[in-house]
Amino acid sequence: MFDASPDAEAVTVRAARPDDIPSVVRLHHEAFHDIFLAAFGAAHLQRGVDAMILAWRRQGVLALRGMFIATAGTQIIGTTALRTAERRDDRLPPAELAFQHVLGWWGATRATFVLSLVEHHVEPDEGYITDVAVHPDYRRRGVAQALLRYAEADARARGKRALGLYVAQHNHSALRLYHRIGFVEHHIQRSLLTGWLLAQPAWVYMRKALCDDAPTTLVD
Repeated sequence: MFDASPDAEAVTVRAARPDDIPSVVRLHHEAFHDIFLAAFGAAHLQRGVDAMILAWRRQGVLALRGMFIATAGTQIIGTTALRTAERRDDRLPPAELAFQHVLGWWGATRATFVLSLVEHHVEPDEGYITDVAVHPDYRRRGVAQALLRYAEADARARGKRALGLYVAQHNHSALRLYHRIGFVEHHIQRSLLTGWLLAQPAWVYMRKALCDDAPTTLVD
């Protein structure tokens, strides 16, 4: 637990639970609006949210492993997720089935394609950070840092040697945050598809060593 400011309500970070799913998806819809818009289309955003909630509910607790949330009182105000090689589980029901149920075949195909545009193979010694989102009313108050510290502690406890994440190259505020907490730029991934669909043509892969090894410098 930490205080975001001397007068702020105390914020707690904990593992996500199944009853958090609707609130988490709605927060992601707001934080990643450009991705939701490209995946589901302007006319079907609410149906897209409903499809995501259904997919996560069908996947159950296995889908929530490594998902951490920040709360202020009873409100979910932030999330992050730590993906690891051992947390991969092929028993998870595919999200496409839930998407097809809500969106139909074409809508499900479109959504699955867009949501998989920025993928990363997680190495056995790596913790991979995704889904860093903070409610607008709580931004720049230390919530993201608290979530990332929690994820880093989990990665260290699992014996990981590094953390990695992707961030859009033009997301300067996020880049400053990650630099501040010890991440360095490792390489840049360029994509015509994400440039066209998301207006984000370049992604910076950042890495933070969790051991004494020297960090790798940026390779363009």
